Amino acid sequence: MRIDRDPALIAYQAADECRALAAAKTKPAAYPDVTAARAVIEGLHLACRQLPVAVEQASAGVRALEEQGVCGDASAALRALLNAREALVVAREELRTAEAATARLGVQ
Repeated sequence: MRIDRDPALIAYQAADECRALAAAKTKPAAYPDVTAARAVIEGLHLACRQLPVAVEQASAGVRALEEQGVCGDASAALRALLNAREALVVAREELRTAEAATARLGVQ
């Protein structure tokens, strides 16, 4: 993993991958068994674990621009980013719950 890439490029590439995942669900063979479904949920959980941190870093960037006087009053954007981070934390926990539940699927 190269961490020296442009954060905006990384975010757009992540969005492209999410679009690809959303398109994959329309294919009949996308979830051939419980293991495949479990793997998708695990991957979503892993991705969602990182998103609150990424939103927090974006907030820090906006805050720094505001302090430098580059972007004016950014309070509405910062408030929305805080709300998004909180929602992502909830989503992360729900995906963790789903991951644990799918671990029990197919077990007799």
